[in-house]
Amino acid sequence: QHYKSITFIESPSMSATTYANKNATCVSMTSTSGDYKTGNGPTGTYLTKTGTTFAPNDWHNSNSIISSTATRQQGGSLEIRQAARQLRNDTDNKTNWGQNDNTTRLYDRMSDITAWKDKLEQTIADTNAEIAALTTHKERTETALTNMNTPFEVVHDNLATRSIRVSIDLVDDEVNQELNKEVEVINGIKEKLQQKVNEAFQQLCALQDAYNAMCDDLADKMHCLDVDQACHSLTNQSANIGFHAGANCIKEGIVMPDAWDGHSNYNTQRAVAEMKASTALREAINNMIEQTSNDLEAQRLRTEYAFRKRIHEVQMAKDELEWQQRNTKREIDVLSDDIRGLKQAITDKDKPLEVAETRSENRTYRPRVELCRDEPHDGIIAERNDLLNTVSTLIDQHNIAEDAHTQLKQTLNRLDEDWSIKSNSLELEERCMTKRQKLLLVSHNV
Repeated sequence: QHYKSITFIESPSMSATTYANKNATCVSMTSTSGDYKTGNGPTGTYLTKTGTTFAPNDWHNSNSIISSTATRQQGGSLEIRQAARQLRNDTDNKTNWGQNDNTTRLYDRMSDITAWKDKLEQTIADTNAEIAALTTHKERTETALTNMNTPFEVVHDNLATRSIRVSIDLVDDEVNQELNKEVEVINGIKEKLQQKVNEAFQQLCALQDAYNAMCDDLADKMHCLDVDQACHSLTNQSANIGFHAGANCIKEGIVMPDAWDGHSNYNTQRAVAEMKASTALREAINNMIEQTSNDLEAQRLRTEYAFRKRIHEVQMAKDELEWQQRNTKREIDVLSDDIRGLKQAITDKDKPLEVAETRSENRTYRPRVELCRDEPHDGIIAERNDLLNTVSTLIDQHNIAEDAHTQLKQTLNRLDEDWSIKSNSLELEERCMTKRQKLLLVSHNV
């Protein structure tokens, strides 16, 4: 057992039992830090501690091992942190790209659904218009079977009707001249008309079946579009998301994209075929009516020709006005969007301008020689000037667009007024022709 001698210093933490013999060479002491022994030597009292001691090399080796172990573990921790960060970044990117890809797929799918929805809506509208057109032909044909009027009634009704034309359309034209000469009546062929009524009824049934199928398809498309729009709008911050059991299960009744596409294609093609047949039937009705017109006298033919010529002229004028109206309205809408875009563009320049001016202002507080006219200084000043020039250009263009918008609205008002006149005249001409169909035992417009 080794002992290390130290000079004894009396401490309050120690309690000592000193034997009465003052010539004793050893005193036993107890301390909170261990067991000690004291003794008297040539230089005074000394204290030794019992226990195992180590060599200096052991002490240095222990310190070296602890330090190297800490260094090695720190290096390992650094590698682990770098690997963890890389893994976190990679998984975050993969997750974000995966979500973005599916968001894009949903958008593309919505585009496909919207395309079919638009086509179905257009075909439904066309079918509905064709049903209305064929229904009108059928009703006119049925009316012609039960109604007969004398030429006197028709002629005077036509003259009275045309007398209420307004403005520039109130002209003494060829129709008026022929109406004043017309004195004949017409006989219709009811048997042929009845045949066309029956054919029109059957065709209307076929059109209605196609129409109903497309309406059902459209309703499904709308519902599907709502679902996909809701899915497309979902984000990680959405409140209505959660885990769902069986999310990857394939539901019963699911169809492939080709079958989905083929279903709508069949419905639209069927409707197109029925509309084509309906158009042919309406043309056949018109042809039959034209055959009955062969029995009309020469004067009536001249009057009918004058009416059709005038209706064509008015219709052409009205079509031209409608075309101009559509173009003008479209241009007004587009220009309005551009005006809103210009306003937004002007507003959007406020923040960049504030950023540039704030940067420029903040950099004026650089101390002493750091207040340098460096590249950022020149760049910020140039950016601010560019933004001011841009805003000025946008404001000028906005004013030009507003003036053009006002002129377009004035032109549209003139077009609407003239269109109303032409519509009134066309309505009157068609009303006359509707009355004149009584001569053919067919109430229809030619």
